[in-house]
Amino acid sequence: MVSYVLNVDKAGDLKFGRKKCRLHKKDEVAKVARDYGIPTPNKKTVKELCGSLKKKIQNAARVSNQIKKDLNNVPLAKLYPEAAKKRAAAKKRAEKKALDKKVAANFMKGMVTKRIVTPTRATIRAVMPMPKPQKKAMPLTKDVARKRIMAMKGLNGRNKFSLVNRLSLNQHSPRKVVRLARELARLR
Repeated sequence: MVSYVLNVDKAGDLKFGRKKCRLHKKDEVAKVARDYGIPTPNKKTVKELCGSLKKKIQNAARVSNQIKKDLNNVPLAKLYPEAAKKRAAAKKRAEKKALDKKVAANFMKGMVTKRIVTPTRATIRAVMPMPKPQKKAMPLTKDVARKRIMAMKGLNGRNKFSLVNRLSLNQHSPRKVVRLARELARLR
């Protein structure tokens, strides 16, 4: 039965208990060596016993590390074959469903007719930028607006009177009233 836990420290010395192996008495080291399966421990020196114990510990550590590596490299499908089969079947179904959706989408794209896009003012302005006016337009007074409305030929008398009346009552700005007059003249 093993009475001590053996380990190798950072410096590479074998320790059991709290002391290094070489600092223990020969009968203690021989007892530990016998427990660890080293043959004829009584015929060897403390230095030889510590060396053979150290080799035994390092080999055991190497073997356990190799076993850990081998276990880490085993694919999960080998460890859990039923779960792997279920997962593979689910993955196949998902891929088939995605493919069906893609085929349907492509079919629908082929069925839709392309819309002819007519150019809008925004696209025309982007292609041919309009020159910006250099000066701001002068403000329109009531008198100038009244003269312009009265000079318009497409308006009848009643429309002219209602537009001039809007100017005098300050219902709208002079510029807006002139714009309304132009639209009415165009409609007639």
